Amino acid sequence: MTKSTDIRTLKNLTKPIRYSIPDTKGLHLWVRSDQKKYWIYRYTFDQKRHDISLGSFPEITLADARVKAQKLRAKIINDINPALEKKARREKVKSSPAPTVSFKTFAAEYIERMSPKWQNTKHALQWYSTLETYAFPVIGSMALEAIKTSHIQEILNPIWNEKCETASRVRGRIERVLSAAISSGLRTSSNPAQWKGHLENIFPQHNKIQEHHAALPYVELPSFMTRLATTDGIAALALQYTILNASRTGEVLFAWVFHGIVTGHFTKA
Repeated sequence: MTKSTDIRTLKNLTKPIRYSIPDTKGLHLWVRSDQKKYWIYRYTFDQKRHDISLGSFPEITLADARVKAQKLRAKIINDINPALEKKARREKVKSSPAPTVSFKTFAAEYIERMSPKWQNTKHALQWYSTLETYAFPVIGSMALEAIKTSHIQEILNPIWNEKCETASRVRGRIERVLSAAISSGLRTSSNPAQWKGHLENIFPQHNKIQEHHAALPYVELPSFMTRLATTDGIAALALQYTILNASRTGEVLFAWVFHGIVTGHFTKA
């Protein structure tokens, strides 16, 4: 390469080899076979040759590459091996523990981050409200990595059979928050709130839980029917029909619709 190194000269280089920069010792421009170009600083330390990448061209300009090369040269003069220094720095970052973030803090950030995607503006408030009521008292102050299956059981056990829908939502929301934490590198363990293959082995599915409503003692039925007879409204009439005919809800609804079709009497909304 000639002494008059400039941006046009560098852009016109196409042969896939290393081009040395004459006025900066050790600085090279590496042109690859795919025509991508990278800055390389080559030096010898303790009789071993090293190459350090300084970035791609033209994102890193010639002036920037020269400055970087000069800084590396200064380290070598001071008996510092830049390659070993870079490796040590990389290993330190890799071995450093992930920052400790509490479940409550991360959950609030997750809800705020995801809320623009939710069409219902009340959805974010519902998310936070259920977690605040059921999850935060147990795991709110805990580090994301410390949460275990036993903690999820402690949250869900009191409500699983009594508040089926709420319990399912709480579990699902905890699972999504912890899944996001795993994706963000703040948790390395598996997701303790995961249903499939995990909690499904601990909790019964809600559609298999038999829910029974308290029955009215038969001796109270006459007085109850009297109350219904003196109560205005379609609901009271429908309930009387249901009791007298031992009908199912669907049958009563069908009878009412059929009655409306025949008589032409439908209440307009």
